[in-house]
Amino acid sequence: MTYNPQFPGPAPTGRAIPPQGNAGVTAVPAPGAGQVPQPMAGATPSASGSRAPQAPVPAPSASAQSTSRYGGQAVPAPTQGQVPQPTQGQVPQPTQGQVPQPTQGAPTRASAQFGAPSAPDQAPRAAGNPFAPPGQSASEPGTPQASSASRTSAPGAPAPGQFTPGFRSFVRSGPSMPGPGTAQYPQAAPQAAQVWVMPEPDQKPLPVFEGVTIGAGAAMMLLGILGAILVAGPLYGLFFAFMCLFPLSIVISFLLFVDRFEPEPWWTKIAAFLWGGGVAAFFAGMSNDFAKLVFSAATDNPVAGQVFEVVVAAPLGEEFLKALGVIAIVLLRRNNISSPLDGLLYGGLSAAGFLVVEDFGYFVDAAVNGTFWNTFFVRVFMGVFGHVMYTSLTGWAIGWAVTRTKSIGLGCGAITLGYLLGVTLHGVWNGSGYIVSSEEAWYLLYACLQIPLFIGWLCFVGFAMKRERRDAAAGLMPYVQQGWIIPSEVQMVCDPASRRTALNWAARGGPASKKAMKQFIYALATLGLDQVVMNVRGPEPKRLEATREATKEATEQRAIFMRLTGARIV
Repeated sequence: MTYNPQFPGPAPTGRAIPPQGNAGVTAVPAPGAGQVPQPMAGATPSASGSRAPQAPVPAPSASAQSTSRYGGQAVPAPTQGQVPQPTQGQVPQPTQGQVPQPTQGAPTRASAQFGAPSAPDQAPRAAGNPFAPPGQSASEPGTPQASSASRTSAPGAPAPGQFTPGFRSFVRSGPSMPGPGTAQYPQAAPQAAQVWVMPEPDQKPLPVFEGVTIGAGAAMMLLGILGAILVAGPLYGLFFAFMCLFPLSIVISFLLFVDRFEPEPWWTKIAAFLWGGGVAAFFAGMSNDFAKLVFSAATDNPVAGQVFEVVVAAPLGEEFLKALGVIAIVLLRRNNISSPLDGLLYGGLSAAGFLVVEDFGYFVDAAVNGTFWNTFFVRVFMGVFGHVMYTSLTGWAIGWAVTRTKSIGLGCGAITLGYLLGVTLHGVWNGSGYIVSSEEAWYLLYACLQIPLFIGWLCFVGFAMKRERRDAAAGLMPYVQQGWIIPSEVQMVCDPASRRTALNWAARGGPASKKAMKQFIYALATLGLDQVVMNVRGPEPKRLEATREATKEATEQRAIFMRLTGARIV
């Protein structure tokens, strides 16, 4: 298993990692009570309060320096004059045979099989003090000596670079292996591995809002469709469902094209779609019927109640319910909204879900009345973008209010204006059939009014897309001044032609290279837009964390596509 080097471990301590598992089965007993360890470099023993005289110390051989009696760690040989030696009689000297003394040129060996004493049977000693009495600092196989990293770890957590207790038991249950001094292992001592920290998995919050919205929306959407299927029959129901795919594919394709610069999370987009098709459509049907009954009873005129439902109540209620899904996303997924275009997208997706359910009902009613193909032509080819156009205006205003202004009053005013504008356009479309008296006049009114409105809306969407790219470029310029990104990368992100050229170039390195280039572009676009939001509304902790993740993602993806394409550094 390979781990990401982006997560560095603590600073190396210079000590080798203690043996893990069952490596090393031959034990070397610790010195007895009457044995005296030899002084090491830097140790200055004293006796009776007098300073020991200086004496030259012969340096051990190279082989003697390679092995230490205390854990098998290499100990540098002391130079002459570094260690004062005790005089005869100050320190009781062991008799011959108690402590083996290294002779000139004879290597110190703890065992004939292993190059170092076996750690499990050695008495643990304090870290940094090889002369500490046993039991001062417990150190068993797989548990490092106390260090700054391990002292700050949580209680019960393994030290950095070491086994967890469960995995240590798992390793010990395996077969016993010989030590590194046997013939099957290289005789040259390997370089001691440095302690490093395994990266923790990213703790991403569960998409509770998306899950609940998708479940409830899908259930309500199926409930509405099943009611129409019961009226038309299963065979006609499948046919009408298939015919609804035509307007749905047109609208979804357009919205995904709008979202290609800085794509939003898929789960959130699906939740917005099912909010419109399930929650909004379900409650809109009830609110429309209620408004019709109330107005009919108030005027004692059923026809007036029907006109009020179509021209006034339906636009007011439907646009409010569809926009309510965008408001919920803004409140619960605040960091997903980085530009007004994001609000426009979520409003359009909510309207697309509402559209497919409403079309299904219209197709069933038209089939019963014998006007299916006429209704299909009007709904699919003439009014397919109607709901998307109305609700996207409210969605854009919501996105602008939460990303481009700090004033609550100004933001609420913008949302109200966008909502009223969408309601007005919706009411004009629904009321056009009551304004004219013939079908020919209706088509003429459509050509003179609805087509210019649709063209104006397309120009507005194009302006919003261009404005988003411009804002992203402005947000990335401080990074250019810092030298973290280069100007051509900003152009590659924000200019459509340069983006296509970059993706075609990255495709030379294979699918992985092209995918890395896409992720690099998306990360930089998100980073630039988030900087613009914080420039207007001030730093936000969660958005700051998102920018750190975006910079890390961009750095990693850049390294991938440059390696796969063999990019030349100039």
